[in-house]
Amino acid sequence: MGAAFDPDEDAPLLAACGLPAVHRPVTPFSGAWALAPLRRGQTVYFGKMKRLLLAALLALPAYALLTDPAEIARVRVVAAATPAVVRVQGQASYSENAEPVWGSGFFYAPHRVLTNFHVIDGLEKITVSLENGEQYPAKVFAVDKGLDLAILETEASAPATLAFAQDPPRPGQTAILISSPYGRLNLVSLGVVSGVGPFEDAAQLGSEVGIEIFEVVYTDAHVAPGSSGGPLLDGQGKVIGVVDAVLGGPSGLSGIGMAIPARLARQSIQDLEKYGLPQRGWLGVTLIDLTDLDPLLLKALGLYGERGAMIDRVEPGSPAAQAGLRGAERDQLGKLVSLGDVILAVNGKPVKNRFEVIQAIARHRPGDRVTLTLWRNGRRVEVEVALTVRR
Repeated sequence: MGAAFDPDEDAPLLAACGLPAVHRPVTPFSGAWALAPLRRGQTVYFGKMKRLLLAALLALPAYALLTDPAEIARVRVVAAATPAVVRVQGQASYSENAEPVWGSGFFYAPHRVLTNFHVIDGLEKITVSLENGEQYPAKVFAVDKGLDLAILETEASAPATLAFAQDPPRPGQTAILISSPYGRLNLVSLGVVSGVGPFEDAAQLGSEVGIEIFEVVYTDAHVAPGSSGGPLLDGQGKVIGVVDAVLGGPSGLSGIGMAIPARLARQSIQDLEKYGLPQRGWLGVTLIDLTDLDPLLLKALGLYGERGAMIDRVEPGSPAAQAGLRGAERDQLGKLVSLGDVILAVNGKPVKNRFEVIQAIARHRPGDRVTLTLWRNGRRVEVEVALTVRR
């Protein structure tokens, strides 16, 4: 029979094959061992051929031992995509003793990684860690604060790159997140696209970063600290979104994950690589929500609702200045003396607050013309504005 099957020697090989490490004596008089039947009604004895059989099993990809077609397809997608995903890490520039800050990102080109701006904001000594643990320095190539995106450039050669999906995601379709939650490199989370719609919670971000994200992909795939910048994939391994934030608690628990849609990320990359700057429409005004103003003052001017945004300041030479938009007047102490123009609608669509104004303008490209419905001197007026790129 040749060499007998040795449970202590060969159990690791069986485990690597995904086979049960359960052995039993063939007879009371034999030192040879048998593996549980590989075919119905047949016991396979390992003699001289055991090494060849185990080697053949080991040569099979891990998903060859799976049986569910959907699961096999998903494992293949993850196996192909994971090498393109990296952990982004850096040191906070404001403190030498601060703990390292980490997030996620992915190669979309041989030496370029896409991540979130908020992941690398204020960091120095930025590095990217590959799937095999190798770490390489990276530098910031370009940033798009309005969409909370950043492109990193590294000498590391991408083991793989990810492509963006051409079709918009649909609620209910598979959503696979590969990221580095809590700094753990390339963990996988599975969920669905919960919805696609306007970003109505921009005020929760607490800063101007991401303020021009006018549409988001919602998902119940688990998003945790460190997942930001990771790719949200469809069932074919195409990027449908770049994970950006969580509403509520960690998604998959009590919260919901949010991702920047692939079409916005793709357009941002094209603009940054060609022009070095985002190419979205810009008004050149500072806005204040009506809810932040004295309601008695608004009523005195004929405004009885809280929908809209007041122009507080107009930047000289901006599209707003050229169109004759008017800002508020304040005294030397900064107290409001008279209201500026109040934007009620953009291209006929009513806006609730300053975020909706900014997002509506960001949908347009430099050179586009938009019509603003304003409340000025107690009446509605319409003004056309030719947008330019943000300065």
